[in-house]
Order: sequence, then structure tokens, then C-alpha cells
Amino acid sequence: MNQTTVLLISKRAEINTDIKQLLEQDNIRTCPVGRWEQAQTFIVSEQPQLILLDSPGPVVAGLTACREIRTSYQGLLMLLFGDADENLHTLALSMGVDSSLPCDSGLQLITAQIKALLRRFASSEPPAVQTFGRLTIDANKRDVFVADQAAQLSTVEFNLFWSLVKKAGCVVSRSDIHRDLYNSPYNGYDRGIDIYISRIRQKIGDDPITPRYLKTVRGAGYQFVAATD
Repeated sequence: MNQTTVLLISKRAEINTDIKQLLEQDNIRTCPVGRWEQAQTFIVSEQPQLILLDSPGPVVAGLTACREIRTSYQGLLMLLFGDADENLHTLALSMGVDSSLPCDSGLQLITAQIKALLRRFASSEPPAVQTFGRLTIDANKRDVFVADQAAQLSTVEFNLFWSLVKKAGCVVSRSDIHRDLYNSPYNGYDRGIDIYISRIRQKIGDDPITPRYLKTVRGAGYQFVAATD
């Protein structure tokens, strides 16, 4: 199993140093950097399960950075910023942050929050980048690559494909797929999912007659087959 990795983004050296020491006591690997712009290459190379953004300056700077992070990173995101205003922390959560705390929160609380998020969520998520033969699925870039060429899946197509990849080897019903995509019950008649599956197959070069990756299980649903040859 790959070691859990946390990316620490902070200009405050004591935050990076002290949190690094506390997390590594639990065998959680850390990658400390000073600025968000420096962190982008680490997201691709290290595939962190959680990013901690420490933004003690203007609130708008922290919120802007969070929005930028979310354009390329779908894992856990934790924000520290200077204002204790409850409304601002609520706004941060509505923008895709998983946890928001004031910068003056104690290191023990910050570290405990990181560990709690990792226990609750990160362990159930597969690696963000997975390769099966010529096929690579990159959840950070939200696309699929065939022999290093982007398939250019739409948002819905990638969400559907990723929901099947996360349950590789299992047959997933149309009802479960519909719930994952739209958070609503399936009416039993909508064939939109079948159309999206057909489009995904075309884009990744998967033969619908003899599929290598997306298998139709008649009367049951669809299955992602982790082909490696």
C-alpha cells in the first residue's frame, strides 16, 4: 500500500516543520512548500491524499487559491486562514474545502483534524492515477489517456467512468450510476447512461462487441474490467 502523503502549503516555516513532525509520528509522509504556485508540480508527482493550505493573509487570497486548487485537484483540501468569522469559513466549505480552521488553531487540533479527514475519507479512495495497459486514468486531470493521448472526456463522462473504476471488477447497476452522477433516483427509463457509455468507449477505443475495459452485464449494469495486457 502506498504511504499516505499530505502536501503542506505555508509560508510559515514553523507550521511546515511542526506539523511535519507530528504527522510523521503516524507514518504520514509530508511535502512542505512555501507557495501554491510551487505546489502544482507536487500534486502531479506525489499524488497527495490531502492538501493543507495555510493562508494567514487576506481572506480573498486564501479563497482564490482554494478555487485554483480545485481546478486540478479532487482530493481532500483543508484551509487555515486568519479571519475567525463563521460566515467566511462557511463560504470556504461551500467552495469545495473539506475543513476550514482559523490560523491560530493549535497545532494539535490542526493535526488531529488532518488525521480525522484521512481516516474518514482518504482510505476509501483509490489512487488518483491508475494505469491499465495502454489506458491511464488521471483523477487530478479528470481525463483518460490512451497511449499518452488524452481521450478528452466530458465532465459527466469522466464522472461516470471514474465511478466504475472505483468499483473495478464489480457490476454497477444503472440505478447506482445514476445516483452517483445526479444524486437522485433512477426512473428506470432514461437511457442517458447507455449513451455516455457508448461515447466513452468510442473515445478510449474500446470495442463494444468485445470490450477490454467497459463490459455490459445484460439486465444488471456495467463493469470496469481492469485489463492490463
